Amino acid sequence: MKFGNKTIISEDASALDSLIGQRSSFKGELKFDGTVRIDGKFEGNIRSPKDGTLIVSEAASITGEVDVPNLILHGNIRGNVKASKHLQIGPQGCLTGDVEYSVINLAEGGAVNGRCIRINEEQKQKAPAPQPAAPRPEPRGDQAKSEA
Repeated sequence: MKFGNKTIISEDASALDSLIGQRSSFKGELKFDGTVRIDGKFEGNIRSPKDGTLIVSEAASITGEVDVPNLILHGNIRGNVKASKHLQIGPQGCLTGDVEYSVINLAEGGAVNGRCIRINEEQKQKAPAPQPAAPRPEPRGDQAKSEA
């Protein structure tokens, strides 16, 4: 994938280890090494413990948690994402959920609808992900008046 003059992660089709085609729909868990491209619909969690790269094409949609080192997103993901190395979101990419990343590239037109948390080197050593923040309580009627 190119951002400016720099290729950060290759989308070379010959480097693919697995492909879920555009007319395919998959439900379940996916754990992989290497490079996986999803062109269809995927429902479930996706994990790659080592140097895996997940490519989500413009026609693809994923519903579930994604935890991979490298993610190239041109389609849609609904769920929390952890990209421990690189996250690239293309012009039509849309992520709806919280995201943890080390390096992020967001193209004009791409979207993240959720919290963004940068992983620093110290956090990479620690495995647990942060828990979502608790919602703030609504002020009661008498408190709202006194604050005004």
